[in-house]
Order: sequence, then structure tokens, then C-alpha cells
Amino acid sequence: MNVYEYVADSNPRVAEQIMNSFNYDVINSSDMGLSQLVDKVGEPALQKVMENHPDKDIILELFSKKEDEKSRGCNCDCCRNKNRNNDDYLNYLNVTGNGTVAPVPPATTPNDASVNTHLLANQTNVILVVSALFIATALILKK
Repeated sequence: MNVYEYVADSNPRVAEQIMNSFNYDVINSSDMGLSQLVDKVGEPALQKVMENHPDKDIILELFSKKEDEKSRGCNCDCCRNKNRNNDDYLNYLNVTGNGTVAPVPPATTPNDASVNTHLLANQTNVILVVSALFIATALILKK
């Protein structure tokens, strides 16, 4: 059983509301179409599913750090680095190679993502065909 089936089994009305909030119809499967919804819509749908997870409070309690654990430490370099804010490391992310930070791309819509996916697939196909032709030519010239 995966998380989508668990959410759908525990509260089918909430699962139906999630599907309807994204203008999708409920399908007759064990997860009521939640997995397909997350595949198509992405992170907003996953957030909605996880917000309605029946064991959300237990999971958050188990995996969140308590305040006394955060403040506790032996004051060694390792503990200080864990407690340090990660802002120091943000300058190393998305580096372009010439010493500047690359701009963060704007959020894409599902249509942009599908266009980018098709473009990437077409480029991959062209590369495969060209490499196959190159290898075939090399084999013919070798004989």
C-alpha cells in the first residue's frame, strides 16, 4: 500500500475533494486517481495529499527536532556547523563556472513542462540517430 492508497482508503471523501479541487474526476482504482493527479499536476497536488494524510501529526512529531535537541551540543566544529544557518552555502549553489550565481528560473506551468519534456525527448532522439549514423559510417569505412 502506498501513500495515495492509504489516504484514499482512510478518507475517501477527502480524496474526492482533492481530485475535484484540481478539476479531475475520481477514477475507480485503489488510490482513486491520486497518483495520476500527482503525476500530472506535481507538487501542489502532492502537498494537498500530504496535508490530508491521516498520520501527519505522528509523522511530524516523530521526525521534527525538539527545541532542547536543537540547543544541545558539545560545541565542537561538527555541532556548530549543524547549527549554523545554511546561508553561507547558498553562494555555492547554481554556480555558472565564471564566479557568478545563475539566476533562478521562473516557475514553470504544466504546459511549459510538457513542452520542455517534448523538446528534450526530440533532442535525445536526434543525438541517438546521429550517433547511430556515426557508428554505422565508421563500421562501413573500417571494412
